[in-house]
Amino acid sequence: MDLRLYNNLHRQLETFEPRDPSRVTMYVCGPTVYNYVHIGNVRPPVVFGVLANLLRRRYPKLVYARNITDVDDKINAAARERGVPISEITGKYTQAYFDDLARLGVAPADVTPHATAHIGHIIAMIERLIDSGHAYVAEGHALFSVASFPDYGKLSRRDPEEMLAGARVEVAPYKRDPGDFVLWKPSTPDLPGWPSPRASAARAGTSNARRWPRRTWATPSTSTAAASTCSSRTTRTRSPRAPAPTAARCSRGTGCTTAC
Repeated sequence: MDLRLYNNLHRQLETFEPRDPSRVTMYVCGPTVYNYVHIGNVRPPVVFGVLANLLRRRYPKLVYARNITDVDDKINAAARERGVPISEITGKYTQAYFDDLARLGVAPADVTPHATAHIGHIIAMIERLIDSGHAYVAEGHALFSVASFPDYGKLSRRDPEEMLAGARVEVAPYKRDPGDFVLWKPSTPDLPGWPSPRASAARAGTSNARRWPRRTWATPSTSTAAASTCSSRTTRTRSPRAPAPTAARCSRGTGCTTAC
C-alpha cells in the first residue's frame, strides 16, 4: 500500500516518493529555549514523532532532525534580566524540553542541531543569498529580498501585498521593500556575536520567521563581522573592537516539517 501524505503546496494527498529510499530524511522545527515549553512547542515532536515511526517501518534508515534555537532576542533578554550568560538560559531550558518530551513518551530525534553550533553554515548560506541577488546589505543588516523570489508566499497562498495591508509595524527605512526581512543584524558589546566576512559584528535577534543566528553585513572589507524558517531567526555582528557572538518559515506552535 502506498504511503500518502498531504502536500501543503498542492493542497492534496500525494504518494510519498523519497528521493533516496535508502536514506530518507525529515526535519522538524524545534523550540527557542528561553523558557519552559508550551503546548504549541510540544505538538510538533508528538505529531511528527508518529510520522517518524511510520516512516521507519518502510525506510529503516530514516534520519530525523529536530533543531534547538539557542540564540535569540528573547534568550538575550532572559539572560540580561537574570544577569547570567545565554548558555545558562539555553542549557536549562533545553534540558527541560528534553525532560518534558521524555515524560510524554516522545523518542529523541536522530540529530538535534543547535543554531550556535552552525553559525558558519548560516553565514555561508547568507553569503550565497547575497551573491545570487536574493539578499542585500543595508546599514549593517543583511536582508532577504522578497521581490527576488517570485514564488514567495506561494506555499501559504498569500499575496505579499495583502500580507502587508493593514500592518501596523513601522517599516525600517533601510529596506528596499516593506516585506523584506532581516537575516542578520548588528550587535552591541553586551550581546553574543560572531565575526563574519562583511560586517562589524552580529548577535541574535528576530525576524518574521523563527529566530536564527544572523549578523550584520557591511560592504566587503577587511573588517570582521558576524552572520533567522520552517523558520529563520537572527544573529548580530559586532565591531572588531567589541568581541562578541533563510527562506522557509513556520509559525511558533504550528510545527514545520520537511521530508524527502
